Amino acid sequence: MKSYRVYKNVNKQPYILGLRLPLFYLYILLLIIVIFLLSAGITVFKLSFYIALLIAGYLVLKKLNSGAFLSSISNERFPGTIINDNYK
Repeated sequence: MKSYRVYKNVNKQPYILGLRLPLFYLYILLLIIVIFLLSAGITVFKLSFYIALLIAGYLVLKKLNSGAFLSSISNERFPGTIINDNYK
């Protein structure tokens, strides 16, 4: 008799800081750009502006991470991954 084994969490993707890897790489790129801009000279205004820019960038990437925005602009008929949570 055949037996079937269900592998849980097969379709899980790695997350760093709550972001998928491509979005995390974008955040690191933004962080590197801010570090280079701060190397020209640090003032209180620049520091507060760049911190606000990093926070806003993180929040935008977190919103993109949910997938609601990307799924609304794409017209896919079939999902990219299938998650089956019937077996617990």
